[in-house]
Amino acid sequence: MLALGVALGALYVAAIACSLGGPMRGDEVYHYAQIHWFRRGEFRVLDAYLTTIPGYHALTAALLALGGLDSLGAARAVNALLGLVALAGFHALRRRLWPGSEDLATAQFVALPILAPLFFLVYTDVLALALILWAGVAALAGRHVLAALALACVVLVRQNDVVWAAFLAVVAAWPAWRERGVAGWKSLAATAAPYAVPVALFLAFWAWNGSISLSHGQAALHPLTLRLGNPFFALMLAGALLPLQTLAGLRAFAGHVRVRPWLIAVPPALFALYWWGFAADNPYNTALPDFYPRNALLLALDRDATLRAAAGVVAVLAACGLATTRLRPPGAAWLYPFAALFLAASWLVEQRYALVPLAFWLAFREPRGRAVECVTLALWLSLAVYAVSGIIGGRFFL
Repeated sequence: MLALGVALGALYVAAIACSLGGPMRGDEVYHYAQIHWFRRGEFRVLDAYLTTIPGYHALTAALLALGGLDSLGAARAVNALLGLVALAGFHALRRRLWPGSEDLATAQFVALPILAPLFFLVYTDVLALALILWAGVAALAGRHVLAALALACVVLVRQNDVVWAAFLAVVAAWPAWRERGVAGWKSLAATAAPYAVPVALFLAFWAWNGSISLSHGQAALHPLTLRLGNPFFALMLAGALLPLQTLAGLRAFAGHVRVRPWLIAVPPALFALYWWGFAADNPYNTALPDFYPRNALLLALDRDATLRAAAGVVAVLAACGLATTRLRPPGAAWLYPFAALFLAASWLVEQRYALVPLAFWLAFREPRGRAVECVTLALWLSLAVYAVSGIIGGRFFL
Protein backbone atom coordinates (compact mmCIF):
# COMPACT_ATOMS: atom_id res chain seq x y z
CA MET A 1 0.00 0.00 0.00
CA LEU A 2 2.91 2.36 0.65
CA ALA A 3 4.31 1.73 -2.83
CA LEU A 4 0.83 2.21 -4.31
CA GLY A 5 0.41 5.48 -2.42
CA VAL A 6 3.76 6.76 -3.69
CA ALA A 7 2.88 5.78 -7.27
CA LEU A 8 -0.54 7.46 -7.10
CA GLY A 9 1.01 10.54 -5.50
CA ALA A 10 3.56 10.75 -8.30
CA LEU A 11 0.80 10.46 -10.90
CA TYR A 12 -1.22 13.15 -9.13
CA VAL A 13 1.75 15.55 -9.07
CA ALA A 14 2.52 14.77 -12.72
CA ALA A 15 -1.07 15.54 -13.66
CA ILE A 16 -0.89 18.87 -11.80
CA ALA A 17 2.31 19.74 -13.67
CA CYS A 18 0.78 18.83 -17.03
CA SER A 19 -2.39 20.83 -16.29
CA LEU A 20 -0.53 24.08 -15.54
CA GLY A 21 -0.42 24.96 -19.24
CA GLY A 22 -2.89 24.73 -22.06
CA PRO A 23 -6.11 26.55 -22.87
CA MET A 24 -9.38 26.42 -20.96
CA ARG A 25 -11.46 23.25 -21.25
CA GLY A 26 -15.24 23.04 -21.18
CA ASP A 27 -16.91 25.28 -18.61
CA GLU A 28 -13.56 26.53 -17.35
CA VAL A 29 -14.25 29.45 -19.69
CA TYR A 30 -16.98 30.66 -17.31
CA HIS A 31 -15.58 29.44 -14.00
CA TYR A 32 -12.15 30.98 -14.52
CA ALA A 33 -13.65 34.24 -15.80
CA GLN A 34 -15.58 34.55 -12.54
CA ILE A 35 -12.49 33.69 -10.47
CA HIS A 36 -10.43 36.20 -12.43
CA TRP A 37 -12.95 38.97 -11.73
CA PHE A 38 -12.96 38.22 -8.02
CA ARG A 39 -9.18 37.99 -7.98
CA ARG A 40 -8.97 41.47 -9.51
CA GLY A 41 -11.47 42.89 -7.02
CA GLU A 42 -14.38 43.07 -9.47
CA PHE A 43 -17.27 41.70 -7.39
CA ARG A 44 -19.78 41.29 -10.19
CA VAL A 45 -21.20 37.92 -11.18
CA LEU A 46 -21.10 36.29 -14.59
CA ASP A 47 -24.82 35.68 -14.31
CA ALA A 48 -25.37 35.22 -18.04
CA TYR A 49 -23.67 31.80 -17.96
CA LEU A 50 -22.91 30.80 -14.36
CA THR A 51 -25.56 28.41 -13.00
CA THR A 52 -24.07 27.98 -9.51
CA ILE A 53 -23.69 30.40 -6.62
CA PRO A 54 -20.04 31.57 -6.90
CA GLY A 55 -18.78 30.27 -3.55
CA TYR A 56 -16.17 28.07 -5.22
CA HIS A 57 -15.00 31.01 -7.28
CA ALA A 58 -14.69 33.30 -4.27
CA LEU A 59 -12.70 30.70 -2.31
CA THR A 60 -10.37 29.98 -5.24
CA ALA A 61 -9.80 33.70 -5.84
CA ALA A 62 -9.02 34.18 -2.13
CA LEU A 63 -6.51 31.31 -2.14
CA LEU A 64 -4.89 32.70 -5.29
CA ALA A 65 -4.64 36.09 -3.64
CA LEU A 66 -2.98 34.57 -0.57
CA GLY A 67 -0.34 33.03 -2.81
CA GLY A 68 0.04 36.11 -4.98
CA LEU A 69 -1.06 34.07 -8.00
CA ASP A 70 -3.37 34.89 -10.88
CA SER A 71 -3.45 32.38 -13.73
CA LEU A 72 -5.48 29.48 -15.05
CA GLY A 73 -2.70 27.05 -14.16
CA ALA A 74 -2.59 28.32 -10.58
CA ALA A 75 -6.38 28.00 -10.29
CA ARG A 76 -6.12 24.41 -11.51
CA ALA A 77 -3.41 23.73 -8.92
CA VAL A 78 -5.67 25.14 -6.20
CA ASN A 79 -8.45 22.82 -7.37
CA ALA A 80 -6.03 19.87 -7.19
CA LEU A 81 -5.27 20.81 -3.58
CA LEU A 82 -9.01 20.87 -2.87
CA GLY A 83 -9.06 17.40 -4.39
CA LEU A 84 -6.74 16.22 -1.63
CA VAL A 85 -9.30 17.51 0.89
CA ALA A 86 -11.97 15.42 -0.86
CA LEU A 87 -9.72 12.34 -0.80
CA ALA A 88 -9.04 12.84 2.91
CA GLY A 89 -12.79 13.10 3.53
CA PHE A 90 -13.44 9.86 1.67
CA HIS A 91 -10.63 8.11 3.57
CA ALA A 92 -12.02 9.30 6.92
CA LEU A 93 -15.56 8.20 6.03
CA ARG A 94 -14.42 4.80 4.80
CA ARG A 95 -12.21 4.25 7.86
CA ARG A 96 -15.14 4.94 10.17
CA LEU A 97 -17.42 2.48 8.35
CA TRP A 98 -15.12 -0.30 7.13
CA PRO A 99 -11.84 -0.02 9.06
CA GLY A 100 -8.95 -1.76 7.40
CA SER A 101 -10.26 -1.23 3.87
CA GLU A 102 -9.83 2.54 3.66
CA ASP A 103 -6.42 2.63 1.95
CA LEU A 104 -7.35 0.48 -1.04
CA ALA A 105 -10.78 2.10 -1.29
CA THR A 106 -9.21 5.57 -1.35
CA ALA A 107 -6.72 4.45 -3.99
CA GLN A 108 -9.72 3.42 -6.09
CA PHE A 109 -11.43 6.72 -5.38
CA VAL A 110 -8.49 8.82 -6.58
CA ALA A 111 -8.55 6.78 -9.81
CA LEU A 112 -12.33 6.95 -10.31
CA PRO A 113 -12.46 7.79 -14.05
CA ILE A 114 -15.39 10.21 -13.87
CA LEU A 115 -13.72 12.09 -11.00
CA ALA A 116 -9.99 12.02 -11.79
CA PRO A 117 -10.04 14.65 -14.60
CA LEU A 118 -11.95 17.08 -12.38
CA PHE A 119 -9.09 17.23 -9.88
CA PHE A 120 -7.08 19.17 -12.47
CA LEU A 121 -9.74 21.46 -13.96
CA VAL A 122 -11.40 24.63 -12.68
CA TYR A 123 -14.79 23.07 -11.90
CA THR A 124 -17.02 23.30 -8.82
CA ASP A 125 -17.54 19.55 -8.36
CA VAL A 126 -14.42 18.69 -6.35
CA LEU A 127 -14.97 21.32 -3.65
CA ALA A 128 -18.65 20.39 -3.36
CA LEU A 129 -17.72 16.72 -3.07
CA ALA A 130 -15.11 17.47 -0.40
CA LEU A 131 -17.63 19.40 1.71
CA ILE A 132 -20.27 16.68 1.38
CA LEU A 133 -17.87 13.89 2.34
CA TRP A 134 -16.65 15.78 5.40
CA ALA A 135 -20.28 16.53 6.28
CA GLY A 136 -20.84 12.77 6.17
CA VAL A 137 -17.91 12.21 8.52
CA ALA A 138 -19.25 14.83 10.94
CA ALA A 139 -22.80 13.43 10.78
CA LEU A 140 -21.66 9.89 11.60
CA ALA A 141 -19.58 11.25 14.47
CA GLY A 142 -22.69 12.93 15.92
CA ARG A 143 -21.39 16.44 15.20
CA HIS A 144 -24.53 17.55 13.44
CA VAL A 145 -24.00 21.31 13.70
CA LEU A 146 -20.61 20.94 12.02
CA ALA A 147 -22.16 18.72 9.34
CA ALA A 148 -24.89 21.30 8.71
CA LEU A 149 -22.30 24.08 8.46
CA ALA A 150 -20.39 22.11 5.79
CA LEU A 151 -23.64 21.49 3.91
CA ALA A 152 -24.54 25.18 4.09
CA CYS A 153 -21.19 25.86 2.42
CA VAL A 154 -22.09 23.26 -0.22
CA VAL A 155 -25.21 25.27 -1.12
CA LEU A 156 -22.90 28.22 -1.85
CA VAL A 157 -20.91 26.04 -4.26
CA ARG A 158 -23.50 23.81 -5.97
CA GLN A 159 -26.96 24.64 -4.69
CA ASN A 160 -28.69 21.51 -6.03
CA ASP A 161 -26.51 19.43 -3.67
CA VAL A 162 -28.88 20.51 -0.89
CA VAL A 163 -30.51 17.08 -1.40
CA TRP A 164 -27.61 15.54 0.53
CA ALA A 165 -28.49 17.60 3.61
CA ALA A 166 -31.82 15.75 3.75
CA PHE A 167 -30.08 12.44 3.15
CA LEU A 168 -27.56 12.91 5.97
CA ALA A 169 -30.35 14.07 8.28
CA VAL A 170 -32.19 10.80 7.63
CA VAL A 171 -29.04 8.72 8.14
CA ALA A 172 -28.21 10.58 11.36
CA ALA A 173 -31.73 10.11 12.75
CA TRP A 174 -32.23 6.53 11.56
CA PRO A 175 -30.79 4.70 14.62
CA ALA A 176 -33.09 6.65 16.98
CA TRP A 177 -36.06 6.03 14.69
CA ARG A 178 -35.42 2.28 14.62
CA GLU A 179 -35.09 2.18 18.39
CA ARG A 180 -38.04 4.30 19.48
CA GLY A 181 -40.03 5.26 16.38
CA VAL A 182 -42.39 8.22 16.69
CA ALA A 183 -42.10 8.06 20.47
CA GLY A 184 -38.61 9.47 20.18
CA TRP A 185 -39.69 12.48 18.17
CA LYS A 186 -37.88 14.95 20.42
CA SER A 187 -34.57 13.21 19.87
CA LEU A 188 -35.28 12.91 16.15
CA ALA A 189 -36.11 16.60 15.88
CA ALA A 190 -32.99 17.61 17.78
CA THR A 191 -30.82 15.48 15.49
CA ALA A 192 -32.43 16.66 12.27
CA ALA A 193 -32.83 20.35 13.17
CA PRO A 194 -29.33 21.53 12.17
CA TYR A 195 -29.80 20.07 8.69
CA ALA A 196 -32.71 22.44 8.12
CA VAL A 197 -30.21 25.32 7.91
CA PRO A 198 -28.76 24.43 4.47
CA VAL A 199 -32.28 23.66 3.24
CA ALA A 200 -33.49 27.06 4.43
CA LEU A 201 -30.50 28.71 2.76
CA PHE A 202 -31.34 26.96 -0.50
CA LEU A 203 -35.01 27.96 -0.31
CA ALA A 204 -34.06 31.57 0.46
CA PHE A 205 -31.77 31.66 -2.59
CA TRP A 206 -34.49 30.13 -4.77
CA ALA A 207 -37.07 32.67 -3.58
CA TRP A 208 -34.66 35.59 -4.07
CA ASN A 209 -33.30 34.48 -7.44
CA GLY A 210 -36.54 33.18 -8.91
CA SER A 211 -34.91 30.01 -10.26
CA ILE A 212 -32.60 27.28 -9.02
CA SER A 213 -30.04 28.24 -11.66
CA LEU A 214 -28.19 31.44 -10.79
CA SER A 215 -28.28 32.41 -14.46
CA HIS A 216 -31.80 33.15 -15.61
CA GLY A 217 -30.62 32.68 -19.17
CA GLN A 218 -29.55 29.11 -18.40
CA ALA A 219 -32.58 28.30 -16.25
CA ALA A 220 -34.60 26.88 -19.15
CA LEU A 221 -31.87 24.29 -19.77
CA HIS A 222 -31.62 23.42 -16.05
CA PRO A 223 -35.26 23.23 -14.94
CA LEU A 224 -36.60 21.55 -11.83
CA THR A 225 -37.86 18.34 -13.39
CA LEU A 226 -38.01 14.59 -12.99
CA ARG A 227 -36.56 12.56 -15.87
CA LEU A 228 -35.04 9.10 -16.25
CA GLY A 229 -31.96 10.07 -18.25
CA ASN A 230 -29.48 10.55 -15.42
CA PRO A 231 -30.60 7.64 -13.19
CA PHE A 232 -30.16 5.12 -16.00
CA PHE A 233 -26.97 6.75 -17.27
CA ALA A 234 -25.54 6.49 -13.75
CA LEU A 235 -26.47 2.80 -13.70
CA MET A 236 -24.75 2.27 -17.06
CA LEU A 237 -21.61 3.88 -15.67
CA ALA A 238 -21.80 1.79 -12.51
CA GLY A 239 -22.17 -1.43 -14.50
CA ALA A 240 -19.25 -0.52 -16.75
CA LEU A 241 -16.98 0.53 -13.88
CA LEU A 242 -17.93 -2.26 -11.45
CA PRO A 243 -18.37 -5.39 -13.62
CA LEU A 244 -16.95 -7.86 -11.09
CA GLN A 245 -18.96 -6.43 -8.21
CA THR A 246 -22.07 -6.54 -10.40
CA LEU A 247 -21.52 -10.21 -11.27
CA ALA A 248 -20.95 -11.10 -7.62
CA GLY A 249 -24.12 -9.24 -6.66
CA LEU A 250 -26.17 -11.01 -9.33
CA ARG A 251 -25.48 -14.32 -7.60
CA ALA A 252 -26.89 -12.82 -4.41
CA PHE A 253 -29.86 -11.43 -6.35
CA ALA A 254 -30.58 -14.91 -7.70
CA GLY A 255 -30.67 -16.16 -4.11
CA HIS A 256 -33.19 -13.46 -3.21
CA VAL A 257 -35.34 -14.50 -6.18
CA ARG A 258 -35.50 -18.08 -4.90
CA VAL A 259 -36.83 -16.78 -1.58
CA ARG A 260 -39.10 -14.11 -3.08
CA PRO A 261 -40.09 -15.24 -6.61
CA TRP A 262 -41.82 -11.94 -7.38
CA LEU A 263 -38.36 -10.31 -7.67
CA ILE A 264 -37.97 -12.01 -11.06
CA ALA A 265 -40.26 -9.27 -12.42
CA VAL A 266 -37.83 -6.51 -11.41
CA PRO A 267 -35.30 -6.83 -14.31
CA PRO A 268 -37.88 -6.79 -17.14
CA ALA A 269 -39.78 -3.96 -15.43
CA LEU A 270 -36.59 -1.90 -15.12
CA PHE A 271 -35.66 -2.61 -18.73
CA ALA A 272 -39.12 -1.54 -19.94
CA LEU A 273 -38.86 1.64 -17.88
CA TYR A 274 -35.46 2.32 -19.44
CA TRP A 275 -36.52 1.49 -23.00
CA TRP A 276 -39.51 3.81 -23.06
CA GLY A 277 -38.37 6.36 -20.53
CA PHE A 278 -34.67 7.01 -21.16
CA ALA A 279 -33.96 10.17 -23.17
CA ALA A 280 -31.08 12.59 -23.47
CA ASP A 281 -32.77 15.42 -25.34
CA ASN A 282 -31.22 18.41 -23.62
CA PRO A 283 -29.64 20.58 -26.37
CA TYR A 284 -26.29 20.42 -24.58
CA ASN A 285 -26.34 16.62 -25.01
CA THR A 286 -26.30 17.00 -28.80
CA ALA A 287 -23.32 19.37 -28.99
CA LEU A 288 -19.98 18.38 -30.59
CA PRO A 289 -20.27 14.57 -30.42
CA ASP A 290 -16.82 14.24 -32.04
CA PHE A 291 -15.30 16.04 -29.04
CA TYR A 292 -17.62 14.85 -26.26
CA PRO A 293 -17.66 11.01 -26.13
CA ARG A 294 -20.60 11.18 -23.71
CA ASN A 295 -22.72 13.03 -26.26
CA ALA A 296 -21.64 10.64 -29.02
CA LEU A 297 -22.80 7.71 -26.89
CA LEU A 298 -26.09 9.36 -25.97
CA LEU A 299 -26.88 10.17 -29.61
CA ALA A 300 -25.98 6.62 -30.61
CA LEU A 301 -28.38 5.24 -27.99
CA ASP A 302 -31.20 7.06 -29.79
CA ARG A 303 -30.20 5.84 -33.25
CA ASP A 304 -29.02 2.28 -32.70
CA ALA A 305 -31.55 -0.11 -31.18
CA THR A 306 -28.93 -2.81 -30.56
CA LEU A 307 -26.66 -0.44 -28.65
CA ARG A 308 -29.62 0.94 -26.74
CA ALA A 309 -30.64 -2.57 -25.72
CA ALA A 310 -27.09 -3.49 -24.69
CA ALA A 311 -26.78 -0.33 -22.58
CA GLY A 312 -30.12 -1.10 -20.98
CA VAL A 313 -28.99 -4.61 -20.07
CA VAL A 314 -25.85 -3.18 -18.43
CA ALA A 315 -27.96 -0.70 -16.45
CA VAL A 316 -30.46 -3.33 -15.31
CA LEU A 317 -27.75 -5.81 -14.32
CA ALA A 318 -25.99 -3.08 -12.35
CA ALA A 319 -29.23 -2.14 -10.57
CA CYS A 320 -29.96 -5.74 -9.59
CA GLY A 321 -26.38 -6.75 -8.82
CA LEU A 322 -25.14 -3.72 -6.90
CA ALA A 323 -28.34 -3.30 -4.88
CA THR A 324 -27.52 -6.52 -3.01
CA THR A 325 -24.28 -5.04 -1.64
CA ARG A 326 -24.25 -4.68 2.12
CA LEU A 327 -23.95 -1.06 3.24
CA ARG A 328 -22.99 0.70 6.44
CA PRO A 329 -24.09 2.66 8.49
CA PRO A 330 -27.68 1.72 9.44
CA GLY A 331 -29.95 3.68 7.15
CA ALA A 332 -27.40 3.79 4.32
CA ALA A 333 -29.93 2.15 1.99
CA TRP A 334 -31.73 5.50 1.94
CA LEU A 335 -28.96 6.45 -0.48
CA TYR A 336 -30.87 4.74 -3.29
CA PRO A 337 -34.09 6.82 -3.24
CA PHE A 338 -32.19 10.04 -2.56
CA ALA A 339 -29.77 9.29 -5.41
CA ALA A 340 -32.67 8.53 -7.75
CA LEU A 341 -34.36 11.83 -6.82
CA PHE A 342 -31.15 13.83 -7.13
CA LEU A 343 -30.28 12.36 -10.53
CA ALA A 344 -33.81 12.56 -11.92
CA ALA A 345 -34.00 16.26 -11.05
CA SER A 346 -31.53 17.18 -13.83
CA TRP A 347 -32.50 17.30 -17.48
CA LEU A 348 -28.93 17.50 -18.78
CA VAL A 349 -27.43 13.98 -18.76
CA GLU A 350 -23.97 14.28 -17.21
CA GLN A 351 -21.63 11.77 -15.59
CA ARG A 352 -20.61 14.47 -13.09
CA TYR A 353 -24.06 14.29 -11.49
CA ALA A 354 -23.33 10.69 -10.47
CA LEU A 355 -20.25 11.71 -8.46
CA VAL A 356 -21.84 12.26 -5.04
CA PRO A 357 -24.15 9.20 -5.11
CA LEU A 358 -21.29 7.01 -6.31
CA ALA A 359 -18.86 8.46 -3.76
CA PHE A 360 -21.25 7.69 -0.91
CA TRP A 361 -21.92 4.20 -2.26
CA LEU A 362 -18.20 3.48 -2.55
CA ALA A 363 -17.67 4.68 1.03
CA PHE A 364 -20.65 2.73 2.40
CA ARG A 365 -20.25 -0.58 0.56
CA GLU A 366 -18.84 -3.81 1.87
CA PRO A 367 -15.64 -4.64 -0.04
CA ARG A 368 -15.51 -7.74 -2.20
CA GLY A 369 -12.43 -9.97 -2.27
CA ARG A 370 -9.05 -8.27 -2.43
CA ALA A 371 -8.38 -9.64 -5.92
CA VAL A 372 -11.67 -8.14 -7.17
CA GLU A 373 -10.85 -4.76 -5.65
CA CYS A 374 -7.30 -4.77 -7.04
CA VAL A 375 -8.56 -5.58 -10.54
CA THR A 376 -11.06 -2.74 -10.17
CA LEU A 377 -8.26 -0.37 -9.20
CA ALA A 378 -6.18 -1.44 -12.23
CA LEU A 379 -9.16 -0.88 -14.55
CA TRP A 380 -9.97 2.52 -13.10
CA LEU A 381 -6.38 3.68 -13.08
CA SER A 382 -5.96 2.83 -16.76
CA LEU A 383 -9.16 4.68 -17.64
CA ALA A 384 -8.25 7.64 -15.42
CA VAL A 385 -4.82 8.09 -17.00
CA TYR A 386 -6.42 7.93 -20.45
CA ALA A 387 -9.14 10.43 -19.50
CA VAL A 388 -6.84 12.92 -17.77
CA SER A 389 -4.25 12.85 -20.56
CA GLY A 390 -6.91 13.15 -23.25
CA ILE A 391 -8.63 16.10 -21.63
CA ILE A 392 -5.45 17.95 -20.71
CA GLY A 393 -4.13 17.27 -24.20
CA GLY A 394 -7.31 18.67 -25.76
CA ARG A 395 -8.24 15.49 -27.68
CA PHE A 396 -11.68 15.17 -26.10
CA PHE A 397 -13.70 16.25 -23.08
CA LEU A 398 -15.93 14.10 -20.92
